[in-house]
Amino acid sequence: MTTRTVGFDLDQTLVDSTERIVESFRSAFRTMRIADVQPTAFTPWFGYPLEEILQRVAPGTDPAEFVPLYRRAYDEERPGEAGPMPGARDALEWLRDNGFRTVVVSAKHHPVVDVALVDAGLRELVDAYYGDHFGEQKAIPLREEDAAFYVGDHVADMHAASLAGVLGIAVVSGAHDTRALREAGAASVIPSLAALPATIERLLD
Repeated sequence: MTTRTVGFDLDQTLVDSTERIVESFRSAFRTMRIADVQPTAFTPWFGYPLEEILQRVAPGTDPAEFVPLYRRAYDEERPGEAGPMPGARDALEWLRDNGFRTVVVSAKHHPVVDVALVDAGLRELVDAYYGDHFGEQKAIPLREEDAAFYVGDHVADMHAASLAGVLGIAVVSGAHDTRALREAGAASVIPSLAALPATIERLLD
C-alpha cells in the first residue's frame, strides 16, 4: 500500500456537531410552528442525509420549506457548539507531520462541511472535502482521491470503504457499537481518534 491519503467522515467522527444539528432543527421547527422534538430522537439518525433525518424525527414535514430554514440556522445563526471530537486535532496533526493527505467525505451539504471544519478549528488540517455523499456514494471520492483508509462512525461508512477498496477504521463515537461496525466490514475499531495514529501504523505494517 503506497497511497498516503486518509479519508474521514465528518459528523461524530471529526466534529462533534450534535448540539449544532439539533438546535438548527429546532430553530427551523419553531419558525414552521412544528412541535418541538427531544434531542434524543435525533441520535440514531446522525450521519444520514438531512432530508432523511427530517422524515425520521418529524414525518410529513415538507423538506422544501424546512431545508432553507435549517441551513440558515446552521450557517448564519450557528446555534450550539460544534467542536472537534476527542483526539481529532492531534490525529490530523500527526497525519500531516507524517506525510499523509486528509480528505473529508460527508453526507452534509457541501458548503456546510467547510463551516463545520472552520468552527471546529480543523479546516487548515484538511486538504480536501466533499459534501452531499452518503453511504455507498462516499466510495466515489474515496476512489478518486486514491485513499488508503476511511475513518467513520457509521456502518454506512464501513460499507463505503469496502466498496471503494480501502480499509475502514471505525470510531465508536456515534450510534453504532463495536459489533455492528465490525460486521459492516471495519478493519479496525477504535474508541476515539486518539488511537488512530497507532492503528494506521499497525495496518501499514
